[in-house]
Amino acid sequence: MSFLPMYAPFLPLIYRQTTSHNAHDAENVSPTPLISFSMKFWHLPDFHDRQAYAVFRISHHMALFLIRYGEIALKSQRVRTRFERALGSNITSRFVRAGFECRLEYERGRIFIWSDHEEFATAVISRTFGVVSFSRTLETTSAKEDIFALAVEVSKRHFKNGMRFCIRARRSGQHDYTSMELARDAGSAVFLANEDMKPKVDLTNPELEIFVDVRQNRAYIYTGNIPGPGGMPLGTQGRVLGLVEKERDIAACWLIMKRGCRVIVVTETPKLAKPLEAWDPELKVHIPDGGADLSAIARRRRAEGICLGWDVRDFNARSQDMADLDIPTFHPLIGMTDEEVDGMVEMVKGTGRTPS
Repeated sequence: MSFLPMYAPFLPLIYRQTTSHNAHDAENVSPTPLISFSMKFWHLPDFHDRQAYAVFRISHHMALFLIRYGEIALKSQRVRTRFERALGSNITSRFVRAGFECRLEYERGRIFIWSDHEEFATAVISRTFGVVSFSRTLETTSAKEDIFALAVEVSKRHFKNGMRFCIRARRSGQHDYTSMELARDAGSAVFLANEDMKPKVDLTNPELEIFVDVRQNRAYIYTGNIPGPGGMPLGTQGRVLGLVEKERDIAACWLIMKRGCRVIVVTETPKLAKPLEAWDPELKVHIPDGGADLSAIARRRRAEGICLGWDVRDFNARSQDMADLDIPTFHPLIGMTDEEVDGMVEMVKGTGRTPS
């Protein structure tokens, strides 16, 4: 148990008291493990009893999020597993910092998160590198009748008179129906349930899209996707110094963070780096002494490169200043226009859209 001091911040999440729905079982309270320790990462075990699992989620009113990633799927099985765990760890560590609980589950190509705090979870996931998009979703079994009932329930929340709609279905695993059959039959169920509102089926330009994602014996139904920043999970690459002298430099740091690097901000004005903390709560800021050598700071901080927010004009005027550095320099903004950089700065600060 020598690992316990190192992982003390996670201990409040290891057990949680769960009570039965039935009043006569109210005294039968037992600790339910939410997180167990593995050799290299925290993970959340499966519930083998699906009825108990359903009772747990309903009794705790947990919101379910389906998370999609992109580049991670191109990696080998070994690397993909490591990157998936890093992505999950980056999310759960924010819950730990806030004192909230969550449950995490991995499937090929997807990560599922259950949380009691929907708004907080949405804010965290939307600012987690590696997440391409995510959806607040509802879960049911893969039986067609259950899927149709939930699709109808979802449609009732969004339908308006004369609305154009469609069903987008996909599945993985063995089922007694095809994706096309599922979309057709679910669409019929939704159409008939809302017939009094004169719905119209439109596969090209619908006003309401209902997505049905069937995975083995479970089905997930949702109505839209929320974009994430994409890229690679933070911490899967090396450390980089980010020189922040003016506001545009935080956009350069953000792009390097998007590639999975931990950025150590070097600045004389820590306030400039504040927006980056929303993307990395563990962000390190170094305030240099007068005339400090960037190479020396990099060696001391064990950084493998320096990130600069220069444009072409800066590069032509100041490249000689960096000629003596014995460390690679990165210029992620070098090919961007001022308008593109300004838009990215607003996004990093939380006042603009996340770029796709």
